Amino acid sequence: VVAVGNVVYKAETIYNRAVVFDNGDAVAYQDKIHPTKTERVLGISPGKALNVFSVRKAKFCILVCADILYPELCRVAGLKGVEVALNPVVSFKHSDLPGTELRHCLYFARSFDNCYAIVKAGGFGRTFTGAEVVGRSLIASFDGILAKSKREDCEEAIVSELDLERIREYRKRNYSLTDRNVDAYHELLNVSKRDFNSSQIGL
Repeated sequence: VVAVGNVVYKAETIYNRAVVFDNGDAVAYQDKIHPTKTERVLGISPGKALNVFSVRKAKFCILVCADILYPELCRVAGLKGVEVALNPVVSFKHSDLPGTELRHCLYFARSFDNCYAIVKAGGFGRTFTGAEVVGRSLIASFDGILAKSKREDCEEAIVSELDLERIREYRKRNYSLTDRNVDAYHELLNVSKRDFNSSQIGL
């Protein structure tokens, strides 16, 4: 199973799309839900929904690049029963975001909270805009980081086994999926980006 990214044009709309292939056949795709500011300037439109698909008896989704940074979308994947999330990424060597050396902790947290494994695949080199990118591939599950790249400046393959039955058993025990107090979450939908500030969410 391989996921690759591309820019596609559909009805005069441009998407950053990841496509999944199984034995050479395209079996699923996902349009990036959260295009970056640079992508939006270039005309990339956001995807409309998170797709879930089954391949080889496992439920997958694709969190395209920065989509992994949005915990709300990652939670949607967990609520939809995803068992493996594919995360093709472009990791910039120099980022404005803090905690670069601890970024792998984010992947463990997403896996732990939402009961699925995450396979992050990154490349190295430069983007078409000239920005330097590095690998930082990893495989995470609810019990830790199963595999992690050792170098950022060369091609590298990382390998780990994923025990789907253990993931399914963990899902039965993780009450943060089943015992959510959704009545307390209305700010997530009612506060727009334009209106967002600390006073409106009681901080």
